[in-house]
Amino acid sequence: MATPLPVFLAQLQASKVLVNPLTTRTMLKHGDKTVLDAQKFVPKRTRSLMRSIKRGTPRSGGGGITLLLSAGGPSSPNDVDYAGHVEEGTGNMAPQPFMRPAVNKNTPLLERDLANLLELLAAGRPGRASSRG
Repeated sequence: MATPLPVFLAQLQASKVLVNPLTTRTMLKHGDKTVLDAQKFVPKRTRSLMRSIKRGTPRSGGGGITLLLSAGGPSSPNDVDYAGHVEEGTGNMAPQPFMRPAVNKNTPLLERDLANLLELLAAGRPGRASSRG
């Protein structure tokens, strides 16, 4: 027997309240893992570039949640402004990717966890989704 529309809409509204915080928590978890992997993959001549790899705060907007990962830049410790040169290479230096491999490693895991989260919410088991870490 199908769920009556008013009940379904109430369940959908209840799930909607949980989606952003649960999605944000899942993204933070995988963002942290991606940062750790990038720190493992980065060349460590001085360790300054490794220490500059950071995860930002998730931001909601435009129908989704965005999480910024960064490396280097003028605001990083010791003014590490060469992260892009290391990642992409230059005319004098071969690329030594560290961010892209970390993102590529963790994206499928993030997608799997988000899909599992949505399945639990769709099945009306939001408590199981919120207890996952």
